[in-house]
Amino acid sequence: MARETTVGGSSSVFGALARIGIHLAWETATRPIARFRDDVPRRIEAITPEWLTAVLCGDTDGARVTECAFGPGSSGTSVRRQIRVKYNSAGTAAGLPSTLFAKSTPTALTRLVNGFSGTTATEANFYSRLRPELTLEAPVGYHSAYSLDSYRSIHLLEDLVATKQASFCTPRSEINRDQANDVIDILAALHAHFYDDPRIGTEFTALRTYPQWFLDANKWADLRTYHEKAMTEAAEVIPPDVLARRAEIWPALIRSMDTHATEPATVLHSDVHLGNWYITGAGRMGLCDWQCVNTGLWARDFAYAVSATLSVENRRAWDRELLERYLAAMRRITGRTFDTDQAWTLYRQQLFAALLMWTPTLCHSALFPDMQPKEICFEMIKRMTTAISDLDALDAFEHP
Repeated sequence: MARETTVGGSSSVFGALARIGIHLAWETATRPIARFRDDVPRRIEAITPEWLTAVLCGDTDGARVTECAFGPGSSGTSVRRQIRVKYNSAGTAAGLPSTLFAKSTPTALTRLVNGFSGTTATEANFYSRLRPELTLEAPVGYHSAYSLDSYRSIHLLEDLVATKQASFCTPRSEINRDQANDVIDILAALHAHFYDDPRIGTEFTALRTYPQWFLDANKWADLRTYHEKAMTEAAEVIPPDVLARRAEIWPALIRSMDTHATEPATVLHSDVHLGNWYITGAGRMGLCDWQCVNTGLWARDFAYAVSATLSVENRRAWDRELLERYLAAMRRITGRTFDTDQAWTLYRQQLFAALLMWTPTLCHSALFPDMQPKEICFEMIKRMTTAISDLDALDAFEHP
């Protein structure tokens, strides 16, 4: 059985905050700007044409960024802005991107959430090493950099609104059956490409396994404590049979991790709720926000996506057919065989990993920002606990 790490790590969190505070004080006093390729901008507004030239134009002889301007954006676990770029004639002729989507970590909380947790390095690794191998609908990464000392980070990504006329889903969005099929096809394409890939144990060692990723987070973010608080706060939306057996949920999660070690591993997106999907102008689904990537059992992504992206009614109507579609794609691409009954059991078991993404989002330490509104957390917890109830997921494990 997967070993549960001891909850703790608060001293490490406070140490990280102290170090971040020192760097932020220095940055406030000196206001450094980014000019050279190895610079990590302290915030998006510190980006200069010289720095953009260094990170965007290196493969194009004579190309140079002449101007940059910062467009609209938003804030959450990172600060996101559009950057509009102008080039000299060589850069324009080469078709270099005229708009970028930038993600940065200018505040103490964004640096703690992204840098200390390791998500910044994970996302950089995805865009630099894994994304070039994939043909699925996902943004292209142009440049990523981060500092292990200050936890500053920057990601320059494809501006999907400009290139794909994309609109971004929210957890309130409702997708139709064709779009649900797209979700499944994208997951199958990702999982099949890296399924049982020997590089997972060699070249891709920078990616943690899902059990490592989760238990590390539990160690420093005290996920179990906040999960229990959330089960109380969200009790009104949780089916009574699940609420009555709430003490069994954490042990079921720990048991669900065992299969990650016994089944072939693949690369997982790991945060496939609807807010991380977009719809292109052509009506196709795409997947973004690759900061939680890890390795493990395919069913971890499948269970999360089906329980989070679909309304309760649509999940009840479509989940078995969607599983069959997923398995057919995996067989076609990998040439492997997958037992449908076993896959259905794995889907049921991995629902606990989906739920444990949202209970600690509803209730969390004061050290971390609110990442989603309360009503969205309630909806996600409702969907996932209803799936646990509908599918008798607490009884999906063989008893010793």
